[in-house]
Amino acid sequence: MIACLTVAAQNTPKSAAEAFYKFDRLHSQNFNRQNIDLRKQYFSPELYRLFLNELKRESAYLKKNPGDKPYFGDGLPFQPLQEKCEDGPSGHYRGLVIKQEFQQAARSVVTATFAYPKPCRQSEPVVYTIGMIKSGGKWVIDDINYGEDTSLKQRLQRKEY
Repeated sequence: MIACLTVAAQNTPKSAAEAFYKFDRLHSQNFNRQNIDLRKQYFSPELYRLFLNELKRESAYLKKNPGDKPYFGDGLPFQPLQEKCEDGPSGHYRGLVIKQEFQQAARSVVTATFAYPKPCRQSEPVVYTIGMIKSGGKWVIDDINYGEDTSLKQRLQRKEY
């Protein structure tokens, strides 16, 4: 029954991204095997493989440099750091809006816009462009572009740690 709900929640690129972020925002952001495996159903096989490879690279790096911060030391790379805007007594966190931008056959692009509500416009919205593919009958994340010069896959495939 749960598997049916998961597949149903991933029948469009937008709904798949929404399901992923709903899950991601409720769970630990620590970069480790357990948290990557918890999100595995939302990743393309290649992206999952790259994450496992990164864990091996991180382990080797930390053995040689035990006091250093690892590459993904700030946590999983799916959303900006959750900094609270201190406007009013309770403060606010960034909201999230997912929008489908493009789809052709088994490839799609959605955007994830992270923004504070109006009373808190302490920073511009952060927009991630998410490449999705259809794999095993469901839409999954294949890559994320952070609006910078590299994507998640490029970071995971970098030559040097």
